[in-house]
Amino acid sequence: MTVGYSSRTPQQALAALLDRYAPQRLLLIGAQAFPALQAFQEAHPQTEVALAEPGPLPANLAAQRFDLALVVDCLEHIPKRTGLELLGGIRNLNASRIAVL
Repeated sequence: MTVGYSSRTPQQALAALLDRYAPQRLLLIGAQAFPALQAFQEAHPQTEVALAEPGPLPANLAAQRFDLALVVDCLEHIPKRTGLELLGGIRNLNASRIAVL
């Protein structure tokens, strides 16, 4: 395995991720908004964005599928077990692509 270092800022990395996958349905956990997402939404107004607080997903979101899940600036603020359950649940039930920042 090779180790690589990116010169991109977190916002640039998220912008590239959003542009690459162009999700129609996006699950955002943690942050309410950030510049890369705002720019993406302006360019892709048809994209549905569902917001959730850190921790177990509300029932209405837990029953849905998303093209991409973004977990932004929140895992360090919740218990490790809760974070692992959140990521595992999203991976298994809600989205095949997850980005954690």
